[in-house]
Amino acid sequence: MIRKFGKWMPKVDREAIIDETAIIMGNVIIEKAFIFPQTMIRADKHEAIIKDGAAILDRAFIEAHEKVVIGEGSIVSHGAIVHGGNIGKNALVGIGAIILGASIGDNSIIAAGSVVKDDVENGIMVAGIPAKKVRSVNEKDTEHMEKIRNEIKMKARWLK
Repeated sequence: MIRKFGKWMPKVDREAIIDETAIIMGNVIIEKAFIFPQTMIRADKHEAIIKDGAAILDRAFIEAHEKVVIGEGSIVSHGAIVHGGNIGKNALVGIGAIILGASIGDNSIIAAGSVVKDDVENGIMVAGIPAKKVRSVNEKDTEHMEKIRNEIKMKARWLK
């Protein structure tokens, strides 16, 4: 459902794939992205921008209490929460992770269940509560994330 929130109406690219059970409200801009079932993206005073190739998976929640940008090719996994902050290009926010106003660098990985309050540099994997650096992202991680992106693109076609 795409609906007005306050005085703002979402702007959605005609090539974006959005499941009918997703709720998109307010000052939201969705480029050629993939929005899966029961996702909620809400923004009013500040905008939420979902860039090309980004995927917001089932039951994820994005709240723009400050400007939020989900970068090109990034994945916000099942049940993850982004409450302000930015996600860089080709980053992965793991299942059930919570981002609290932090900026996540390009090609970074946030492990499942992590709570991130501090910024994460490019190419870093973090985990825990609060999230701490585990290691740098390696070639195997990058290949795995590309495989996940390709699977998401395939599954997104089923949403049409």
